[in-house]
Amino acid sequence: MKRITHEDEIESAAIRALFRYWQSKCPEGGIPRRADIDPVEIPRLMPNLLIVDIEYGPFRVKYRLVGTRIVEMTGFEFTGKYLDEIALPNFEGPFEECYQVACETKSPVITRIKWSLSPDIVAEYDVCFLPLSDDGKTANMALSLECYENIERDFTLLAGRVYKAGTEGSGN
Repeated sequence: MKRITHEDEIESAAIRALFRYWQSKCPEGGIPRRADIDPVEIPRLMPNLLIVDIEYGPFRVKYRLVGTRIVEMTGFEFTGKYLDEIALPNFEGPFEECYQVACETKSPVITRIKWSLSPDIVAEYDVCFLPLSDDGKTANMALSLECYENIERDFTLLAGRVYKAGTEGSGN
């Protein structure tokens, strides 16, 4: 996990675009209000976006919006669910920790998640966590983006292996 201070630190073009958008909505010395964020202004990022509510005492993350690409990649819809209520594949990622650091420090965080696609293929994808507020001061929401560029490449690699393995013994 890494706190982001400048867009040059971000490899993913999609995450860089979201970071710039989030920064453009930041008031001086604060974080954007949820009302300042309009996913319609960033249409190509919408399928990969998440918006969450943050609760304190104890710290919990509740998914308010889950993009269609995220549902497609994970295989389930978790809008309206708490992070601690969903079973993440292969115990993937420090999601709660990243949301907590982003919200407590009121600064963007990025992390690289490992995802086991098969016993011999572990893919990686980047996720950013951007704090939001209702009052401009307390981070009680967050905007996130999951960037699957590397996963999509590795899914193609896996599909090629499965296809070749399936046809090798078929006499073709």
